[in-house]
Order: sequence, then C-alpha cells, then structure tokens
Amino acid sequence: MTSTDEHHALALDLGSSSVRAVLGSYRQGAISTEEVFRLHHQVVDDHGTLTWDLERIMDGARRSIVEATERLGRAPDSIGIDTWGVDYGLLDAQGALLRAPRAYRDGRMARWAADLDRAISPEAAWRETGILPQQINTVYQLYADLREEPGLVDRVDRVLPLPDLVSYLLGAPAEAGRAIASTTGLASPGAQCWSAHVLEAAGIPERWMPPLVDDATVAGKTPEGITIVRPGGHDTACAVHALGLANDDVHLFISSGSWSLIGVTVPDPVLDEATLRSGLTNEVRTDGGIRLLRNLTGFWLLQECQRSWNEPDTGALVKAAGECASLGVVIDPDDALFATPGDMPGKIAQWCRDHYKVAPEGPAQTVRLILESLACAHAAYAQGLQNVVGDLLDPASPIHLVGGGARNSLLPAMTAAACNRRVVVGTPEASALGNILAQLEATGTVDPDSRGEVLRRSVRLVDVEPSDSIVDPSTFDAMRERLLNVTAG
Repeated sequence: MTSTDEHHALALDLGSSSVRAVLGSYRQGAISTEEVFRLHHQVVDDHGTLTWDLERIMDGARRSIVEATERLGRAPDSIGIDTWGVDYGLLDAQGALLRAPRAYRDGRMARWAADLDRAISPEAAWRETGILPQQINTVYQLYADLREEPGLVDRVDRVLPLPDLVSYLLGAPAEAGRAIASTTGLASPGAQCWSAHVLEAAGIPERWMPPLVDDATVAGKTPEGITIVRPGGHDTACAVHALGLANDDVHLFISSGSWSLIGVTVPDPVLDEATLRSGLTNEVRTDGGIRLLRNLTGFWLLQECQRSWNEPDTGALVKAAGECASLGVVIDPDDALFATPGDMPGKIAQWCRDHYKVAPEGPAQTVRLILESLACAHAAYAQGLQNVVGDLLDPASPIHLVGGGARNSLLPAMTAAACNRRVVVGTPEASALGNILAQLEATGTVDPDSRGEVLRRSVRLVDVEPSDSIVDPSTFDAMRERLLNVTAG
C-alpha cells in the first residue's frame, strides 16, 4: 500500500469500566477518529473473588464490529485490541477458557506475595525482568492461583494476557505481543523470551507460556475476514505510540488517566542500581523500544470525589478550581489511604488535617488540591527520570502529555510550572490513536518512518509554558518541600 490509500481501522480500547470502540479512517496521510460504540462493564464479586465479566466484554467487542460495519457500509479493514495490563485468561488443552479472568484488585495475591518474595527476591526478579515487582503483576497472580488451586498445573495449557485473549477469541492464534508480555513480570528485559528463572521460582510451568511475537504485526483474521493486528496490547504502549516518536527518540511523557504513567522513552532496557532504587519499570513499546516509567495515582482521586459528590461535570469542577484560592499544600497521591474507594473527599481532608492541620473547603478547593498534588508528583518523578537517564535526555526537552489529562485546562499548565518544562499536550484519545496507527503500520498502509508526520497531520498539539500556570514554579517548589517535610520517615 502507499500512504495515499484509504484504510479503516477499528481500535477496541478496553478499560476497567468500559468497552470502547474507536473507528480510525486514514485518508490523504491523516487519521480521523470517531467513537462508534461504548458499553459499560465492571468487576464482579464471585463469592469473594473479583473477576471480569468476559462474556459482556466479548459481546461488546462483537457489537463494536457490527456497529463499525454499519457506519462504513462494509467491514473495517483491521481491528486491534488494547487493555490494561497484568490480567489474563487460562485456556485448557482444547483452547477453551477455564474460568472468567480474575481482576488485579482481587485480594488473593496479598495472601501469598511474601512466599513468592522468599522464593525469588524482588531485587532478583527485577534484574531478571526489568519490571518493578508489585502484587498486581501477573507473576504474583499466577503464583497465588497455583497455591490456592494446585490442580491448575494439569488443567491449564496456555496463559494469555487479556488483550491477546480477546484477540484469540476473535480469531487470532494463542500468542502474546511483547509489549503486554513485558508487564507480566515473567519476561526477560525487552520481552525477547520468557524468564526461565522467574517461572521456575514461581512454580509456573514454562509450557503454559505462549509464543512471543512483535507488535504492530498482523495476528490473524476474524470470522468476517477482518485483519487482527497486535497493536501493543497495553493501553499505555498504545498511548506512547501516539506520540509519533522514532524508535531512538528519548523524551519524557505522561499518560494521564485514572493512573498517571510518567516515563521516558529509551531504546533499550535500563537495568542499573539507580533505576532499581528509583522504583522504575522497563515496559516494551509498540515499536520495540522501552518505556521506562512508573505508575502513580492519577484522576482516580478526582473520579472518586465526583462519585461522592454525585457531580459528573468535570469541566465545571475544574473551572471552579481555577477560580478558588489554593490551600498552599499538596498531598501524596500514592498514600495507601487513597487506594480504596469510598468518601475520597473525607480521606483527603483527613490527610491534610493530620499532616498540615488544615483541610480544603468544599469541592472547588479539593479539586485544586488534587491537581496541584498531581503536578508536584509529576515534577518529582520527572526529575528522578532525568537523574536516571542523565545525558540521554535533554534537560530542556518538553514533556509530552496525552490521555484524559489533555482535556483538563489546569493540569498541563500546573505540570509545566511544577516541572519547569514546556509541556506538549497531545490527544486525549492517545490509546485508541496509537492502536490505530499500529494497525496502519502492520498492514503496510503507513511506513513506520513517517509515523510522526502522520500524527502531526492528525492531531493538534498545544505547547504549554511554565508561565501559563496560575501557580508559579517557586510556589510548587515550596509545596513539594513542605510535603517532603511532613512525610519524611
């Protein structure tokens, strides 16, 4: 194909609360997008075990194809699936799903994590995989599965990461893309192979693990004849692909949603002691490079407050936050107090009273506090990433911000001021757009070398300077210093 050919790609962008389908149409060197389907789903409590309603998810996937076909008057040319990381499905020898996939918020890992850490220390696991050991990781989940159900050893034939499971159920072979595989804590750095040492330590049979394949490649076809592409699998891998960077570009990025993923694109895994001490993880990008990053709590705080307030209008809250006075302090978004749902405004107020003897007054000031806190967290981690990669990253280079935070009028400006760096605001639809771009590359419609050019034609980028914030950099420095003082030790 040439860059002038027309191609219609369907991105199935699965989140933890919705099945969302975005139709991307490539014409004359640019991509236009349209959401064509959305279906709510939620985690299910099955007798104390948290699972995903896969039947509903797959129903949404198939209905998405029908809806896209009706919009176009024909089937889309390709489809790609991206999801959150770490969750998976278990297939038997006949290729049937053994049970509903379990959710990463299920409590079973807490019962067994210490045992796995004794079998292989977190430091050794990090060196084997480049991935920060966390209880939600696939390796901890599978270890807990085997401890609680030893009979799985003989019943399971394949483990498939969630996006590859959905692709398989739509007609692709039982394989795993390297980007999503890298998030499991079971693959070597760069996900070139599965780690035999980690598998042995966790008691996970190597025969369970699917073949690893490159991303942005054709996987198979649906019964309707639609080409299935592995677009990177992980929603953050797709979001980073939507930055339009070359494989060897080194840039800071923030993928802002319920979680904020802050990282730097690098060509190869970074496995030194400073990286380990900084709590960073080496996840594979769609193009095969590395996204060296860490997760921090993001708009989960705001979303939970909105649920408590029964206030769905985010725009109105952000506008009010910009017009009210700052409390002059920030919280630690990753404090364990904020990890669970329920009365988030009360938790934030209590945290502030406990640490500062003050509390926000009303929704507007609470929202401002949340946004200032996220900006300060972004600054702390951006500085940490700069320290780790050193001269690879130009200190004057901007931060690329995509995802839900790109819709927020305050967060990019506050982040620019807190980091004292220019912020380039991209698309809120980064995961879907990166998914679509990978499909275009896999099918030969777009040359990977023209990735950046296609994105610049398709997305309006906005430059935000530190001076654009309603809070100046020195004020953010003072708030960060005060946070360090009250949380030290």
